Amino acid sequence: MKNRILSTIIRVCAAAFTAGALFMAPLPGLPAKEAQAYFDATLLVTKGEDEFITDEDRNVAYYWILDHMNTLSTLYDLSPDAAKRMNELWYEANCFIAETQLTVGQLVAYMNEVEANLTAAAGMNVPGANQFIFLTNDTRVPSGIYDQYTTVSLSVVNFGKTLLQDVIITPVVSTDPDKWPFKITSAQDTRKIYRLEPVKKIDEADKWSQTVNWNFLVSGDAKTGTYPLTFHVKYYRDGAIEETDLVTYANITGAPGNGSLSESAPDGKTSTPRIIVTGFSTDPAKVYAGDTFHLTINVQNTSATTAVNNIQFDLKAAKEGTGENTTYEAFLPTSGSATIFVSRIGAGQSADLNIEMTARSDLTQKPYVIDLDAAYEDDKNNPYTASTSVSIPVHQEARVDTGDAEILPSAVEVGGTVNVMYSIYNKGKTTLYNVQADFEGDSIEGGMTFVGKLDPGATGNVDAMLNAVAPTMDDGIVKAIVSFEDEAGNVTTIEKELTIFVYEPEYGEPDYGDWGDDMDMNEKKFPWGLLFGGILLIIAAGVVTGIIVGKRKKKKKAQAEQDALDDDIVDLDDDDDEDGGYDDV
Repeated sequence: MKNRILSTIIRVCAAAFTAGALFMAPLPGLPAKEAQAYFDATLLVTKGEDEFITDEDRNVAYYWILDHMNTLSTLYDLSPDAAKRMNELWYEANCFIAETQLTVGQLVAYMNEVEANLTAAAGMNVPGANQFIFLTNDTRVPSGIYDQYTTVSLSVVNFGKTLLQDVIITPVVSTDPDKWPFKITSAQDTRKIYRLEPVKKIDEADKWSQTVNWNFLVSGDAKTGTYPLTFHVKYYRDGAIEETDLVTYANITGAPGNGSLSESAPDGKTSTPRIIVTGFSTDPAKVYAGDTFHLTINVQNTSATTAVNNIQFDLKAAKEGTGENTTYEAFLPTSGSATIFVSRIGAGQSADLNIEMTARSDLTQKPYVIDLDAAYEDDKNNPYTASTSVSIPVHQEARVDTGDAEILPSAVEVGGTVNVMYSIYNKGKTTLYNVQADFEGDSIEGGMTFVGKLDPGATGNVDAMLNAVAPTMDDGIVKAIVSFEDEAGNVTTIEKELTIFVYEPEYGEPDYGDWGDDMDMNEKKFPWGLLFGGILLIIAAGVVTGIIVGKRKKKKKAQAEQDALDDDIVDLDDDDDEDGGYDDV
């Protein structure tokens, strides 16, 4: 294995100059920054400063140099001399590392010296355009026939975070029929988009795009072939004007006898056979941060007559982070290499590029660009390069949690209300939309609460009033349901259980006193004993009253009789007095 790695590095030394064209074409659209990497011993398998490096360490150093050169080619507008010098340094460094016995400390020092030399060779740092405008997948490649009109449409989308205003799009025309296949009918043929809003939902980028159209008359001098069409774009962002270019293609059928773009020119050169990306797909179709996925990119050789050979495709994912030591690529190939080799693509034919990649787990939810650079040859070994890119939306799993609920009161009678309060935490890295809380239970109603939007790390509060409508017939479980939408409008719900008891209202009962042990108040029986006792009491009272009244009547009668007797005696005494003595008996 080690011998195979070493032999690979030596072969790379021999082939270093043939790859020089790869770094001659700058990659527009990325902001310039200092290209400092500082090779670190922790990257090596062997860590001790005085230990000798292994073949694995040499392999790490080789890939580190290659990555630094790719970074420089992105950040700097390389001149042919600069690109040549960089390839010379690459060749010297790889051969030196492959053939020299070095300690870890010596390798680290040498690698940092190589970095400084490569950065110096790259030349002056030039600012790149901050490109926020892209063509969507709806932008089709039109077909046109000589002396007939064809429509060229550009569907543009703003993948930035701020509004773009006064977007002016102008075709870059030429009088050379090999560069511009249409008749020039006006001095200026611009289109204007007054406002280009940033994409708010990743999966709905096409809905936020705006389309501009041109009706071009295909020139009678046009040749048969696929023409690259360049459109220059100017726009205002945050009050400052910025510029960039958009490139699309048109398949043109020229008049008989005009020839094709791929035919040999008078100087013996051929027109450039171009490789374009016609589409891509991922498996799974929806890529989440932290996922490993298979990326398939469909490429086509647009030349109708010329095949391309020895094609080297290099994929470079967008870099995230701001600091010198905190930048990283959004996607990392699982195999360790982001280079794909295709031996040949015939004229007009297509090929699929397959690679397995892993999305970093800390990516935010947005599209990430992968640049695709191609270096290839035609059948006459003429070298060519091409650059394009694809944009892969990355999603974040929603992570939502709820705090402990405060329930006041936890038991309530029918007709009462219960106050339920708890918090909702957005622990993920994606924004939650239309967050709301609701409640389900047989004994309660109401309580629906709208929380709204929750940014990553934000907290929403639920303060709901529930109505008690029926007594609890089970264990008192009430479901609190939280629902929310992601950026694509997909609804997710989570549930938590609350315990709330609802009981029947109780009314006060009369105090029946000591009615006997047989009186069961819980059963609420009629007080028959009290009734009978009352009746007996009334009868007894009547009897006593009758006796008293009777005695009084008898006494009164006896008194009357006594009074009458006394009267009779008095009368007798009076008669005796009148007679002067007593009568003889």
